Amino acid sequence: MSRISAISLLLLLYTHSQGQTPVGSWSDHLTYNTAKSVAAGSSEIYASTGSSIIVYNKEFASLKRMSRINGLTETGISTIAWSEENKTLIIAYTSSNVDLVKNNIIYNIPDINRKYIPGKKEINRIRTNGKFAYLACSFGIVVVDIIKKEIYDTWKPGTSSENTEVWDIAFGNSKIYAATGNGVFSAEISNPGLAYFENWSRISNLPNPTGKYTSLVYSGNKLYANLSYPISGGDKVYVIDGTSSLFPDLPGVYNTSFDPATSGFTISSPSSVRYYNNDGALIRTISSYGYGWRTPNISQAIADNGDIWIADINSGLVRGNNMPPFDSLTLPGPVSNNAYNITSYNGKTIICGGAATASWNNVGNPLQISIHENNKWTSISSGTIKDAMRALIDPDNSNHFFVSTWGGGLLEYKDDNPAIQYTESNSPLQTIIPGQPYVRICGLAMDKDKNLWITQTADPVRIYVLKPDGHWIENPALIVAPTIGDIIITRTGHKWIVLPRGYGLFILDDNNTPEIFNDDKIHKMLVTDTENNVISNVYSIAEDLDGNIWVGTDQGPFVYYNPEKVFDNNLKANRIKIPRNDGSGLSDYLLKNETITSIAIDGANRKWMGTLSSGAYHLSPDGTILLKNYNEQNSPILSNSIVSLTLDNKTGDVWFGTSKGIQSFRSDATTGEEKFTNVYTFPNPVREDFTGNVTITGLMRDSQIRITDISGNLVYKTVSNGGQATWDLKTYNGLHVATGVYLVFCASNDGSQSFVTKMLVIR
Repeated sequence: MSRISAISLLLLLYTHSQGQTPVGSWSDHLTYNTAKSVAAGSSEIYASTGSSIIVYNKEFASLKRMSRINGLTETGISTIAWSEENKTLIIAYTSSNVDLVKNNIIYNIPDINRKYIPGKKEINRIRTNGKFAYLACSFGIVVVDIIKKEIYDTWKPGTSSENTEVWDIAFGNSKIYAATGNGVFSAEISNPGLAYFENWSRISNLPNPTGKYTSLVYSGNKLYANLSYPISGGDKVYVIDGTSSLFPDLPGVYNTSFDPATSGFTISSPSSVRYYNNDGALIRTISSYGYGWRTPNISQAIADNGDIWIADINSGLVRGNNMPPFDSLTLPGPVSNNAYNITSYNGKTIICGGAATASWNNVGNPLQISIHENNKWTSISSGTIKDAMRALIDPDNSNHFFVSTWGGGLLEYKDDNPAIQYTESNSPLQTIIPGQPYVRICGLAMDKDKNLWITQTADPVRIYVLKPDGHWIENPALIVAPTIGDIIITRTGHKWIVLPRGYGLFILDDNNTPEIFNDDKIHKMLVTDTENNVISNVYSIAEDLDGNIWVGTDQGPFVYYNPEKVFDNNLKANRIKIPRNDGSGLSDYLLKNETITSIAIDGANRKWMGTLSSGAYHLSPDGTILLKNYNEQNSPILSNSIVSLTLDNKTGDVWFGTSKGIQSFRSDATTGEEKFTNVYTFPNPVREDFTGNVTITGLMRDSQIRITDISGNLVYKTVSNGGQATWDLKTYNGLHVATGVYLVFCASNDGSQSFVTKMLVIR
């Protein structure tokens, strides 16, 4: 049975809008510069990026995006297909879930995903014929009734009742053909018993009748089958017309897809697309897109009314005609979906796409830095530097920032362009491999004097300081640990450093004199709670607005109150207890079984926590109240595995780097200003069709807000969350307000400062 999504699919047309994103809304920041499969409808072309879908309207030459943010059931997409007869897009996910999209409504069919099937459970390809979609699966063929939106049957081509993997399907001469790992099988499509394997016949006159066949197409009363040779020599294509013969395709090529066209068919390989007519004669070969393009890496290509639509892993959705240059149809986004760490400050967000393994070895990702600012994306890549770890934005100049790498040293950027790469050759930084450039840096923090503090893993692990004038300081404190991770600088000037892999925390008080060492204090400790339980694995750290230190571990979060006393006594970490409220009087530790991968503090001092496997948590300032758990079941979050999480103090955007991609959520809190500057409301005016909350921003922390009509009658009052407040356009007794001008009176918490702005509401 199908499950109809409660969310109508809102196909969001990309625009360079300068308007504010409404509070409570989600945005996807997935990569749209790659494509893995493509499908053509009469009016639109669909290309899967593997995590979302690009939609190109042929009539209006416009691009739209489809993702989990606007209604798709999941993120990982294995393949797509279009049924022109039923005007329906069929989407198969890597989990074997299936969506049908028709008239902007999503219908989910979860049956395959939910059913226990021994062994592998994957959907390799989708073909449509009449009212059915045929799913080539790792265990056979699943037939979906597109009209009824349900599973119709499961068919078993093969030689026994055991599952045979089906790679592709073709139709012709009243038959259905299945390319499998054990040959090509056929059956009369009208046969009602295709769930039984003996009603299928293997095509025995192929040179290798039991080989692995991965692609099929039926054209001009002939069947073309691709025999896979994964080791060497390239695939072989056979044409079957009563007898079988070797088709004169390109030698030494591994083919990725066969696809029918109105007057022939296409064969795709990573390096080229070949377009043949119904007689099997080659019409066109595409092996280049023209000057300035990347080398083709083609996954699939289809012919449609004179155009060739190509899903290219390197270049995204590509449209070609007879001659280059071709058109690139992609949307702005990050360079990749990798988000090992995200940094955001004053409207600028930097995403580092590197990584380190659990044992802090290199993953080897090429340098991938994605920058989002003013609704635009900029990407920085390198083929020689690898594994970008952290970024730090200069608080006085957002165009000046630093990036740490796990092997390539420290990178400094000015105006988003590389300025200096600091390694062992031009700085006191050390390489982990004598005689070779391999400088591993993770943590970055900047103190009030603009000194950059750097944590470097070498032998021994060290703390370095880069002064604004370019002078380097090497702190003499030797840290007994194999790896040194993130660093934060507290309001008291103390440096708290994470020591991964079970080594706890290291705290340094340099007395705000980084060049003088005889007044330094150091303290290394494991996290020990008030009941003397030792928790050694620390993953994240943050200081809240009250100066408390929150530490994320594999046993939930811990809090150090009065952290400035860490050198005076054996400071214990506190665990937040949540009352059960069941009459028992008992409490449970907050998130005690969760690994807290990241912690961020919003402008209202509320806590945001990313976890390894249960999504993100939004907590009250003291952590005792769960405001929301964002997970895959109750929100558009892309994955329950949160790799990195951060907040933009200016916009209130919460950025999530998940295991399946990047997204943001517009929260209702920003960092409070020191005075009322640039206070405004949005949207303004409020139009008739607006259904969200009005946002008042540019406020001081905990501002008192009073909203009145033009006659001075009180309509609503609230307190800002940090530097931002929201209004649901209702009076204090729950009635919708009428058309008119409304005044917003803002006062600081102590009453010493005030500001008035106005808005127009149209109903």
